Amino acid sequence: MTRIMLTLALTVANLVSPARAAKVLIIKGDEFHAWKQTAPLIKEILSKAGHEVTVSETPGKDLTPDNLAKFDAFVLNYRNTPKGPKENPGSVWSDDNKKAFLDAVSKGKGLYVYYWASSAFTSDSPLDKEYERALAGGWRKQGNHGKAHAFTVTVRNEHPVTAGVSEFKHGPNELYQNSVMFPESTVLATAFADSKIDPKNSGKHEPVV
Repeated sequence: MTRIMLTLALTVANLVSPARAAKVLIIKGDEFHAWKQTAPLIKEILSKAGHEVTVSETPGKDLTPDNLAKFDAFVLNYRNTPKGPKENPGSVWSDDNKKAFLDAVSKGKGLYVYYWASSAFTSDSPLDKEYERALAGGWRKQGNHGKAHAFTVTVRNEHPVTAGVSEFKHGPNELYQNSVMFPESTVLATAFADSKIDPKNSGKHEPVV
């Protein structure tokens, strides 16, 4: 997780323009994968790289067309859970919030989907299906992983996001597998899910970017 987060500042900058700082909105407020700890670290990394970072723990209030227009890129550190409405009612996305978010992304706002955020909003509703495409798939409902282990990330396609990187060693972590993929998606980097390490692993090169 740490090595992936260290690439985040460059990734977000290149989602907007390789040569300038970005105004970034980190969206959190619900999710049980330590979002209260990881979001401040993501903010720190991006801020130190020169980006102007705002954090929202109340996307139900903040995901409006006027507010989203202020930003160049979004970092999703969010997944809707049953606890959200009880512990933080402001974290609940309305249909209008989803429409505003999807419209902003479709018009060119940068989007970085962090960790398990790709498993948010997995119903079969038209809005959630559109959300899935905006995220380029990912974990959704079908994802899985074996035990945490070290693996090598290898760049497969040239892109500003991966410029200057060909391969790096990733520390022990869960390697996501069986992700939803679309025919038009471009896989920028993969890692080998070694079934000798864990039988749950696919024995295939899995997309990680």
